[in-house]
Amino acid sequence: MSESEKTSVAALISVILRRKINRVIDVKWLLKNQEYAREILTVSRELDLPDLNGYADRLESLIFGGIATATSAAKPKVPSPETSASTTDWASNVSEEGDDDGGSIDPNKYVGHLR
Repeated sequence: MSESEKTSVAALISVILRRKINRVIDVKWLLKNQEYAREILTVSRELDLPDLNGYADRLESLIFGGIATATSAAKPKVPSPETSASTTDWASNVSEEGDDDGGSIDPNKYVGHLR
């Protein structure tokens, strides 16, 4: 249970959460605060992504010494934006087609290259 292994798994979870649901987490605080860690693990499992669930299980075993699947299974799942017209902030502005103007990209809105 080295600190570097905990940090690397927590960083992988952070990247997936940021990419999938645009949620930014504090990796250092995740490793120091057990309550925060349990909350992030719950959020990770609610997304029901196989790779994220594997990382969540690994991190939980590193931090707590075991996997508490009973507590995560009892919680309701987060509705996905594809299956429901959710009123949550992060899902209300997502459309699968892109912008409402037929999918064209406004060159003034986006950066065309990395700086």
